[in-house]
Amino acid sequence: MTLKLTAIASSLVISLAACGQPPEETPVEPTGADTITAADLHAKIKILASDEFEGRAPSSPGEVITVNYLRDEFASYGLQPGNGESWFQEVPLVDITADADQALVISGAGDDLVLEYATQYVAGTRRVVDRIDVVDSDLVFVGYGIVAPEYGWNDYAGLDMTGKTAVILVNDPGYATRDESLFTGYAMTYYGRWTYKYEEAMRQGADAALVIHETGPAGYPWEVVRGGWTGQAFYLESADGNLSRVPVEGWISGDAANAIFEAAGQDLAALTEAASKPGFEAVALGLQASVSFANEINHSLSKNVVAILPGSENPDETFLYMAHWDHFGIAREIDGDNIYNGALDNASGVAALLEVAEAFASLPVAPKRSIIFVAVTAEEQGLLGSQHYAENPIFPLNKTVAGLNMDGLNLIGKTNDIVVTGFGMSELDAVLEVAAAAQGRVLAPDPDVEKGYYFRSDHFNLAKKGVPMIYPGGGIDHVEFGSEYGQAQSDDYVANRYHKPSDEYDPAWDLAGGEQDTRLYFAVGEAIANSGAWPNWFPGTAFRAIRDASLAEVDVATVEKIGLKMAVKLDASAADVWAMIGNFGDINWHPAISSTVAEGEGLDAVRTITLVDNGGELFETLDAMGDMSYSYTVISSPFPMKNYSATIEVIENGDGATVKWSSTFEADGISSEELEKIVSNFYEAGFEALAAALAQ
Repeated sequence: MTLKLTAIASSLVISLAACGQPPEETPVEPTGADTITAADLHAKIKILASDEFEGRAPSSPGEVITVNYLRDEFASYGLQPGNGESWFQEVPLVDITADADQALVISGAGDDLVLEYATQYVAGTRRVVDRIDVVDSDLVFVGYGIVAPEYGWNDYAGLDMTGKTAVILVNDPGYATRDESLFTGYAMTYYGRWTYKYEEAMRQGADAALVIHETGPAGYPWEVVRGGWTGQAFYLESADGNLSRVPVEGWISGDAANAIFEAAGQDLAALTEAASKPGFEAVALGLQASVSFANEINHSLSKNVVAILPGSENPDETFLYMAHWDHFGIAREIDGDNIYNGALDNASGVAALLEVAEAFASLPVAPKRSIIFVAVTAEEQGLLGSQHYAENPIFPLNKTVAGLNMDGLNLIGKTNDIVVTGFGMSELDAVLEVAAAAQGRVLAPDPDVEKGYYFRSDHFNLAKKGVPMIYPGGGIDHVEFGSEYGQAQSDDYVANRYHKPSDEYDPAWDLAGGEQDTRLYFAVGEAIANSGAWPNWFPGTAFRAIRDASLAEVDVATVEKIGLKMAVKLDASAADVWAMIGNFGDINWHPAISSTVAEGEGLDAVRTITLVDNGGELFETLDAMGDMSYSYTVISSPFPMKNYSATIEVIENGDGATVKWSSTFEADGISSEELEKIVSNFYEAGFEALAAALAQ
């Protein structure tokens, strides 16, 4: 399909064409897109998807290895930290593990129907509570569970869902009927996503929300649901501990759903057909659901990794590249290969992000606008890292010109096309079309629009804030074997490796296509960054009004970051002072600290600090080590702060030495003044203890 070039896209043609002109003299070292190679992609994917990275689960040892690797790679290219002096943006997470010793009991029709956890249903909660008990909650079939005034649709019309359990179909009526007059026809809307189903059930006041799984409309088999919904689950935590959420969110298998409806004397197939038609009314099933489980709750700080190449002329305007680094970690309950290596999903996308970053860093002159690289955490847990960034942007969103998300790279070789998920939504399509044409390729819409991929990756959170985001992926029309082959490869991956331990690196992959796509991604960002264009969403799309309002804003709210610098002169040599405080793994010289336990070596070192007063713990990582200085980041702590990074330095000063302790951080739940007082008191206590110890 050929797009009509908009005025903005036309203004970028010259930039893209210039990018494609050969230089008069071949440089000694490749620069820009020429640095992007299949061999380099292979090497990076192999590392990221190795067992050493332990499946890259958030808030795990695998995270520490992953984010440090990304930081080191960005630094080696010559990029700058993207969050002030830090490469990291902390993402506070709560992880909740529902006890697997549970059952969903359906009563009210003779003998109880007892569903088995993991094989027939999965259930959990976002509520930060020790236990969930839903007892004798009336089951109500609410069709697709959608309230969409713009489509004249309300599945909850006339219902009071208090104390009741919503039983919900996945996807939306347009998918079910292929009727273009319903929603957007075969293409899934956000109303079809399971995340929306739970959000709407929350607004309706339900006790529980159970989505009926079907492989076709869901877009993946039951094994994917089971793998993602059993064991540890991560969430962002609201001020009320997520108590506004539905107490129980879960799925039931298709077979289990049929058994429930049969017990209720209903025909699920007939009700499904009825639910796809306007005017459907919810059906009380005359049954009750009961489920109880305990929760193991932990709080942690995960990390987005952020790097920047400052623009040469307009550094306050940014183009953003994004890819999620996380996967599912290690499944301890699985015998044999239990590491979710996530090679395609998304070691490959992160490898592309790194290759693009290295390409930009190699340019002799930086683009006019700044280029931001964000490797986000916890995508697999519900796009949490990107949500946190969108809600707490490091760079103002109304100065973020546009962005590109990389989630899965082409592993099957060169293609004649490039698939765009969300095709036809913004002027970015035309920019991509020009860049693709330079490779002799064309754009193609997502062939699996019914699966709702647009709502299943991190660009969506930025789009919801108005930022024009494009989500291109590997093509389907293979240059040698055609579209049927390409689609078969995609289907095989979804059926056999998606979200499974079998998603592993394969040296036989043909990454010529991945190289081609990654060079394309580079070209799009370079063209926009070297232009004065501001691509927008097309009129009528859900995000256009949000973007227009954002661009009209005069003032941008920013979080107040506290900068604290304190120093003390000691009557001891710099060498003696450093001998006492220079060991990252031993900070027991501080009177407020009872113990320090360190693991790892060099910049992979981490330490757990236990406080004297309340036994609280701080978890910190080493970011840099100098001759007589080191920098570190607090990952988690009992103090009301976030985004804390600090440096301790010892400097010779005449006949003595000066210790400098400097840091930046943000208050979390208290005023900046109160937090600054807490931290300064902590520093002063340390200085006093050092002086006393060195005087002995």
